[in-house]
Amino acid sequence: MNPVVSIITPSFNRADLVAETADSIFRQTYPHWEWVVVDDGSSDNSAELFENWSRIDSRVRFFHRDRNPKGACACRNLAIEKSTGDYLIFLDTDDLLATFCLEQRVGAMLQHPNADFMIFPMLMFKKKPDDLKLLWNIDKPINDIDRLLWGDAVCQGTGTLWKKNRFVELGGWDENLLLWQDVELHLRVLGMNSTYHKAMHLSPDVFIRISEESLSRTGFNRPEKLRSRMAVLAQLLALYAGTGKLEQHRTGFRHMFTHLFLTICRSGQVRFTNELLQVPEITHLFSLVEIRHLKRYARAASYKLTRFSWLEKQLHRAMPQAKYSGEITLTNQHYTKEVSC
Repeated sequence: MNPVVSIITPSFNRADLVAETADSIFRQTYPHWEWVVVDDGSSDNSAELFENWSRIDSRVRFFHRDRNPKGACACRNLAIEKSTGDYLIFLDTDDLLATFCLEQRVGAMLQHPNADFMIFPMLMFKKKPDDLKLLWNIDKPINDIDRLLWGDAVCQGTGTLWKKNRFVELGGWDENLLLWQDVELHLRVLGMNSTYHKAMHLSPDVFIRISEESLSRTGFNRPEKLRSRMAVLAQLLALYAGTGKLEQHRTGFRHMFTHLFLTICRSGQVRFTNELLQVPEITHLFSLVEIRHLKRYARAASYKLTRFSWLEKQLHRAMPQAKYSGEITLTNQHYTKEVSC
């Protein structure tokens, strides 16, 4: 009853931070783990650091990405292919595990043997663990799929512990995405009737670093990243329509679509709106009158007329979900107890 946890890490130019991550792994109270790292073409000395750790501890296994595409998701999938553990945890090179993380998660999973994965609480930090006293998110009496669609995800990749075989069966990470990888993954597996359990009552066991230098934050509205979000939306709409769940979550998908549509207009990439409006399932979400409002707004945006408040108000009256800003309230997310890294 000592299942092995495979810690899955993509690595790219984080030599300045990864020593902290390594230390948090080596200090785990649960010894049955392997750290599988795939480098994504780093130009710093991070590869040297990993190779040194692998010589010191055989549980550290280091590889270089040997196929395309480039990116964290491809590296994660490659690491999973190389892994030998029973469970998977996804850890980036700038985040940290609490000393009891693996012990707590394995213990919880053993209590819920039918779960494909479990969700655990995490804390955010800037310079040192526990400095913000702010939970990544909390549990709420709202359907988790709807929370994800409205931009209020209960977890991100590191917040879960997966049974390896089920993660592989459900399709792994989408390697073609540059953004919304976690959103796509969790909405996909929830739409495919995976079994999961939340353990948000336990102590936070991962520290997520908040940094404006995050690769996912860079060029957030670049065309290729907008296309990534458009692809996620189209794929999820097709999945939920195919499983008969689209109507159940129609309001959430309406918001997700409209928020992305407005983001495209406001970022000056109006040319993408025609492509977005051609997603087949759009007629399941909006009436023909609403679609005309969207097209009118896009046309106005192309002439930079959307700054006029009357046009915004007209759109909001026709489509109330357009008012939602996407911001997540932090109320009740402060954590007062001490947590050791």
